[in-house]
Amino acid sequence: MLYNVTISQTHGGVEQYYYPGNKRISAIVPRVYFQNKKNWYGEVRYNYDDLETISFNAGKTFSNDDIISYTVTPIAGIMAGKSTGALLGLNGELDYKKLFFTAESQYAFSAKSRTGNFFYNWSELGYQVTGNIYTGLALQVTRLYKTTSSIEPGFMTGASFNNWTFPMYIFNPMNNSRYFVLGINIEWNKINN
Repeated sequence: MLYNVTISQTHGGVEQYYYPGNKRISAIVPRVYFQNKKNWYGEVRYNYDDLETISFNAGKTFSNDDIISYTVTPIAGIMAGKSTGALLGLNGELDYKKLFFTAESQYAFSAKSRTGNFFYNWSELGYQVTGNIYTGLALQVTRLYKTTSSIEPGFMTGASFNNWTFPMYIFNPMNNSRYFVLGINIEWNKINN
């Protein structure tokens, strides 16, 4: 999940997602990110791009806090492990009153073979029901090199308490390939004078 960040803040967090088994391999997907007061962004992810793969990404965030607020972060990075190569991506968020839209898109270039290249997008369209509860739709799109896209629609809901967020997703809810994703996330902001 992405966060609306203003220029005067140092910002960071830890996200921990769990993909329980059920016809799929169980996986824990941790992510640590940091953004300094000049909006330089960095993150480390594990099992995100592929199982047993770590990636390091960096970029710069551009944002505006207005009636419609936005945050856009172009990133570039490398991955190593089961998959190795380079990544180019774009993280973005739009907020309007209680509505929000987030998207994380990336293209991975495999160092081993072109057949290891892939495009990936995770998008969310949500509504802040109360100050602590949100719900909405989620979508994952994956396209491996020279194949058709895998499109996985889903639903999401979550609760926030202070700096903690507990998201839950269900993808492919209407068929036998359904699966869940559970998260525990913490973020922090430091106001810089």
